[in-house]
Amino acid sequence: MKKVLRFSLVMLILFSALLVYAKHYQKCELISERTTSSNHFRPDYWIDTDSGFSSGKGVGQISIAMNDPSVLWAHAIDNATSILDEFTMSVDSGQTWTAGTFNEGDGLSQLFAINENICWAVFNTGADQGLYKTVDGGATWAKQGTAYGGYSFANVIHFFNDNDGFAQGDPVGGYYELYTTTNGGDSWTRVPEVNIPAPTTGEYGITGNYCAVGDYIWWGTNKGRIFRSSDKGYTWEVSMTAFGPSETVNAVFADELNGIVYRSYLNMGIEPIINITDNGGVTWSQVSVSGNMYARYFAYVPGTIQTYVGSSSDPTGSGASYSIDGGYSWITLNSGDPIQSSSWIDTETGWAGTWATATGGGMLIFDGNLGASVGYISGTVTDFDTSTPIEGATITLGSFSTTTNDEGAYYLQLEVGTYTLTCELEGYESYTQENVEIFEDETTVVDIQIQNLYNPPQDLTYLVIGSSNVLLSYQPPVGGFGLTNYNIYRNEAFLANTTNTFYTDIGVPPGTYTYYVTALYFETYESIPSNEVIVEIVVNANGILTPIRTELIGNNPNPFKPSGAVRSLGTTINFSLKEADYVTLEIYNIKGEKVRDLINDELEASFHTAVWDGNDNSGKELSSGVYFYKMKAGGRYTSTKKMILMK
Repeated sequence: MKKVLRFSLVMLILFSALLVYAKHYQKCELISERTTSSNHFRPDYWIDTDSGFSSGKGVGQISIAMNDPSVLWAHAIDNATSILDEFTMSVDSGQTWTAGTFNEGDGLSQLFAINENICWAVFNTGADQGLYKTVDGGATWAKQGTAYGGYSFANVIHFFNDNDGFAQGDPVGGYYELYTTTNGGDSWTRVPEVNIPAPTTGEYGITGNYCAVGDYIWWGTNKGRIFRSSDKGYTWEVSMTAFGPSETVNAVFADELNGIVYRSYLNMGIEPIINITDNGGVTWSQVSVSGNMYARYFAYVPGTIQTYVGSSSDPTGSGASYSIDGGYSWITLNSGDPIQSSSWIDTETGWAGTWATATGGGMLIFDGNLGASVGYISGTVTDFDTSTPIEGATITLGSFSTTTNDEGAYYLQLEVGTYTLTCELEGYESYTQENVEIFEDETTVVDIQIQNLYNPPQDLTYLVIGSSNVLLSYQPPVGGFGLTNYNIYRNEAFLANTTNTFYTDIGVPPGTYTYYVTALYFETYESIPSNEVIVEIVVNANGILTPIRTELIGNNPNPFKPSGAVRSLGTTINFSLKEADYVTLEIYNIKGEKVRDLINDELEASFHTAVWDGNDNSGKELSSGVYFYKMKAGGRYTSTKKMILMK
């Protein structure tokens, strides 16, 4: 009797869970592409599971079966431009996976799963492209209906229920090739042109990019527009996003009214902006987010008000984060781990793709809770000496971080707990505060003052011009927040004040002089001295300026940008000869290869200059990078210095 009761109770719980799932279930599909591979790993919040794919292949889009949430289908991807003909399927909520092959060849670009036996596929290559279906768990696939042909490009398939479905393709015959079905996909009818806004010049949809909630469906284009339908795809409207017509975009919605739009490119890592709507996509507002938003792939988490997960595998910013406030602020799940697109059932049940290695892996099972309690921290960062607001300072608490705005303010949403807070900005001392407590639904205020390091100018060099004029040049200091001007010193005595990064000391008497420069911040706070340069001025009996030694002095400017109208100026290399000598001056690239001969001649004792325009001996413009210039004088003097060419 106990066994019977226990079985009945279990079945009741499972049935209730399925009802909840059915109530909240929506489908948001996104094809993902490979940008990098990684070693086998188990990042925080995820369990790395064998996808069944061979090493180097990744999991792209994951489709949760419409009629059985324990069944998952996913397809394989290879690199940024290649979607493979392989798929994998699980019948135990992603614990184990069995891989298979789509029998129509490369071009399997999106899956829509019904159950463990039935799955739909979009195939978008060649004359055989169209909508395909398997009824035997992927062993065989057959084209369904006459939708799409040799001149088509199919992108999306979606079913609202067992009978009603929609498919989207690029324009053919001057309007988008959209189809609907009412008989489970046995036949497909093209949506009339009058029901679809006309495409703009060069506009098309993106493979796998769409979102659906109930009878509503949205998809984005490469021209910044979002198409929307509220009647399962029979009639359409379109709106331009705040990103504008030069961006490729896609939308994800939490319900019929509230959603986000993001830029959809291969190389999207951490992004600072997003578009948000509260009227179904009629209008869009651009929002600067707080926290690290990983922005290549997005998914809504069913059962929540407006929780979204963003992820990326781009080397410039790979990881995952989530937002519980509709996209305004983001909490980091992972940083540095390549996370592909994800699919979710609720805040504790989700999957994401990554890359298989020689030891397996490739599929991630979520092992956390996106419904964890959260609180907030805010404050302002100012200069310790002047109380001036500081923009761009990085605030970090654990894995959560943000930066201050132009008013020095910051705001961050993060999980409840106790943290060590750090504040960092180049040119300032790092600030640390321990035991910062974050309470549920409360805002902890921490105002910060950081000490400006008042860094000095860099790379002071000189050039003697004429008989007794000394031209000093230098680079701005690192950081330099609050920098206002510079003080010039000769033999430790104040000489001049200037806002420029150069100064000419005119009419210097014969002798030996030591120059250095300091930086002034807020016209009050003076840095330590720059590097020193020693200048020797000697005039012979004929009144001619004669160097006291042979020396390769340096080049100015450095770095230099030989482009446009100033290309002929290039960078000036300065050197001196104590006595007449045979001189060579040559330019080498970072590989040690000589690329330019500047001087190969007998020169008199004097100060000399040579200009390099950034070209090689054949007149070809050289690429940006580090170069070396080497001077030889007779058989007694050799010197080499480094310079940077920038374009």
